[in-house]
Amino acid sequence: MAPRPREEWVAAGSIPALVTQEQYELAQQKLARNRQFASRNNKVHDYLLRGLISCGLCRLACTGRTLKGYAYYTCAGKRAMEAASKGGRCRSRLTPVGQVDEIVWKDLCEIIQHPELVTLELERAWGGQWLPEELQARRASLRKARVGLEQQLERLTAAYLGGVIKLEEYERRRREIEAKAEAFHSQEGELEQQVERRNELGGMVGRVEDYCRRIGEGLAGASFEQKRRLIELLIDRVIVTETEVEVRYVIPTSASGEHARFCHLRTNYLPANA
Repeated sequence: MAPRPREEWVAAGSIPALVTQEQYELAQQKLARNRQFASRNNKVHDYLLRGLISCGLCRLACTGRTLKGYAYYTCAGKRAMEAASKGGRCRSRLTPVGQVDEIVWKDLCEIIQHPELVTLELERAWGGQWLPEELQARRASLRKARVGLEQQLERLTAAYLGGVIKLEEYERRRREIEAKAEAFHSQEGELEQQVERRNELGGMVGRVEDYCRRIGEGLAGASFEQKRRLIELLIDRVIVTETEVEVRYVIPTSASGEHARFCHLRTNYLPANA
């Protein structure tokens, strides 16, 4: 049988449209707008925080724009389509690019030039500072308690062998002493694990201080491209809420982290219900 003409085949096998023509046109407009404002295409002007800044009110990303010589970051929630899905336009203000870029860069330089700030945060995240003398004191206390239990067990055994206490009493009190000894043994194990973690933390602190020292030498004369690369590496997100600016840093604690952006190591920045 000869094949049917294309027009006849299309008519016979047509499929109902999944979306209306209006929905299709809106989707095309959205795609065109996304391409226009995408961070990889938004490079006509210099935006130091391009792709890294978000609105603290609605949690949507902010895009750099320049109109009539005035550069600012604007929340995506101000656009009509996003506003419709959120129930109204975001009430956030326009954020001047020059001011917020300068604030974030100065703060980044402060962190790099004073790595002890990072050290304090690492220690806080790992349970606070732990002095060596405190470690020795806890070890000595556990050791003394363990020796005391061993002596109690020896005296208890001697009392049983001497006929002072009966077998049932001996076994009951022995189980109590052994349970206490096991608890002290568990505490000693936890203590040694904490010591290992503290040693690991010490290595992290040393690497962070070395890294900050190396990159800190070129901060004063950094070009825009160098600033941008450093910001992409060390800043996860900048949250602007009215007049407040929150900078969320990610400081590499290993050599491999000096070349991989944090956003490449995670799947989601915000929780699913945020």
